[in-house]
Amino acid sequence: MLKKVEVASFGVDPGQNIPLIILKECSGERSLPILIGSSEASAIAIRALDINSERPLTIDLAKLLMKELGGTLERVVVYDLVDQVFYARLYVSTGNSMHLVDCRPSDAIALAQRCDCPIFVEDSVFGKNENRTVLSEKDNLRRNIANLDTLDFGRYYMD
Repeated sequence: MLKKVEVASFGVDPGQNIPLIILKECSGERSLPILIGSSEASAIAIRALDINSERPLTIDLAKLLMKELGGTLERVVVYDLVDQVFYARLYVSTGNSMHLVDCRPSDAIALAQRCDCPIFVEDSVFGKNENRTVLSEKDNLRRNIANLDTLDFGRYYMD
């Protein structure tokens, strides 16, 4: 079952210093934090804050291409979460056909904002997100230390 969501907020994950967006159910209490790239975060923020950029962004080009080819973005669906990665799909109609296009959720959300179309999340994704393990700062530090190459210590000492 699909749940309609809206962009509730965006910010930076303090543990990883990566931009994130929070989608919230329109008729519910659940939310979904999704880590995104900095350029996608900028595209979403520019639209959310109603800022005009001097030149069109890549996502604006995608909207223009879709329009020129006779397509209309009907909806965006975040449909899965596998190994900490979210998956989204664009539903683009052209005449009597519906085309499904897989893409990153961040691109899908940025395009949905520009096309004023609804964003949905598959109900099962909320459940998978609740079971997701989020690394604490301590776990993150432990993982980073475990991945260090001890030969680097000698290089720094010799410099």
